[in-house]
Amino acid sequence: MTVNAYDQTQRDMSTGRAVEARALSRCAIALNDAMTSKEPEALYDAVSLNYRLWLLFYSEIEKNQVDLPPQIRNNVIALASYVVSSAPRAFSGETKVLETLININRNIAAGLMETPPGAAKAAPATQPGEQVPFQSTMA
Repeated sequence: MTVNAYDQTQRDMSTGRAVEARALSRCAIALNDAMTSKEPEALYDAVSLNYRLWLLFYSEIEKNQVDLPPQIRNNVIALASYVVSSAPRAFSGETKVLETLININRNIAAGLMETPPGAAKAAPATQPGEQVPFQSTMA
């Protein structure tokens, strides 16, 4: 029960980029696990999940639900088109296609986890033993 509460809190506090990165990472893990296990049901589930995720990305962009620079928009549409068109080969267990899908997901997830240019950077982490001054939130 505690893990479920933690997961819910984590979902509630996540940014769109973090949610997308986590979804892509989970798909990459599922695809990799299915590829190594060679279990048809696991492969079907993993490829289906990945397929649906990329269809979601595509539809959100096509509906203009996200504000992306034209180059990134076009790149995501191209990647989504590749994922969708390669699904039949992925469902059949073609290792090269599965590896490509895994790498796409991992690379996009890694990019989403980076701080975008112009975004506020997080406060620097403190060193062990370093004291952090108290800052009141009271007015």
